[in-house]
Amino acid sequence: MLHLPLLAVILAAMAIGVLAGLARIGWSVPSVGADRAGLHGPTLVAGVFGTLIALERAIAMRTVTSRPWTPADLAPILGGAGTLVLLVSGATVPALVLLGAGAVGLLAINLDMLRRHPTLDIATMAVGAVILVLADVAWLAGRNVALLTPWWIAFLVLTITGERVELARIRFGGPAGRAGFAVAVGLYVVTLLAVLADASLGARLSGLGLLAITAWLLRHDVAWMTVRHPGFPRYAAICLLGGYVWLGVAGFILVASPGLWAGLTYDAFLHAVLLGFVFSMIFAHAPFIVPGIVGRRVGYHPLAWLPLLLLHVSVAARIAGDLLPDQDLRQAAGLLSAVAILFYGLVLVIGLLRGPEPARRSLSSPHPNQRTPAGRR
Repeated sequence: MLHLPLLAVILAAMAIGVLAGLARIGWSVPSVGADRAGLHGPTLVAGVFGTLIALERAIAMRTVTSRPWTPADLAPILGGAGTLVLLVSGATVPALVLLGAGAVGLLAINLDMLRRHPTLDIATMAVGAVILVLADVAWLAGRNVALLTPWWIAFLVLTITGERVELARIRFGGPAGRAGFAVAVGLYVVTLLAVLADASLGARLSGLGLLAITAWLLRHDVAWMTVRHPGFPRYAAICLLGGYVWLGVAGFILVASPGLWAGLTYDAFLHAVLLGFVFSMIFAHAPFIVPGIVGRRVGYHPLAWLPLLLLHVSVAARIAGDLLPDQDLRQAAGLLSAVAILFYGLVLVIGLLRGPEPARRSLSSPHPNQRTPAGRR
C-alpha cells in the first residue's frame, strides 16, 4: 500500500515548504527550510498540492473500477517521486521531469473520468490539469517561476471549483446556472492566455475571471444551507464561504494593481489565494480525503474552529502587511499561518485517534446534501 508513504512525502514537503516560506520573510529556520526558500511556492503547489490531488483522484478511480490497482496510481507515485527529488536536489531536471509526468498522469485520470461522465465539473478539473502540465513543462524549459505561478494557481482554482461541484452537489439552478458556470470558468481560462501577450492587461482580466468564479460559487454553493446545521456541517460551510471571500479579495487585488508579477502587491495576491482560499478548502475537505488514504474515519472536534480562526486572521494580517507595507506585521502573519496549519494537523490527528462517535457526526461522514466521488459514478 503506497498511500501512507505518499502521504508521508506530502506532509514532509508541506513542512519544508512552510519553513521555506518563513525563511523568505526573514525568520530564522532550520537549513532544510532555508535552503529551499527559493522553491517555497513550487514545492507547495506543484509538489504538495499536485501530488495530493493526484492521490485523491487515483483513490476515486480505484473506487469506481473496484480494482486494487489501476494505471491512475502512477500519477501520485510519479508526483511524489518528483516532490522527493525536488526536496533533496532542488529544481533539477529529474525532479521536474517526474513532476511533469505526474501532472500528465493526473490529466489522464481526469480525461478518463470525463469519458465516463462528460460533465462540466470534470471538464473543469481536466482543464486545470492541462494548465498544470503546461506550467510544469514550461518550468522544465527554464521559464521564470514567477511568470508560471498564475498558471499553477489556475490549476488549483479550477480543480477546487470542479471538486466543489462534484463533491457537494452544487445547485446549478437550471440552464442559466450551468451557462454562468461555463462563462465564469471560460473567462478565467481565456484571460490566462492574455497574460502571455500583455502582462498588465492579462493580470487585470484574470482578476475579473477570479471575481466571476467567486460570484458563481457564492451564489450556488450549498454551504449556505449546511451552515444552518451544527457541528461539522457548519464548520465546513464557514471554511468554504470564508475561502470564497479570499478568492474574491485576490481578484480585486489583481484588478486594482495589474501587471505586477513580483513585489508586495503580488505577495498579497498569492497569499489571498494560496492561504486564504486553498487552505480554507483543505480545512473543509481534508476530513473526506484522509479516510481514503489511511483507512480510518475522522471524528469532529470543536478545536477545529481555532486553527480556522488563526488562518483567517493571519491572511488578513499578511495582506495588510504587504499593502501598508509593514515587515514586522508580515513576519508575524507568516508565523501565525504556520501555527494555524500545524494546529489543524494536530486536530486531524486527534480526530483520527478518537474516531467518530455515535452521537456526533464525524468529519468524514457526508452531510445528507453531500455526495462522494464514488457515489456519484
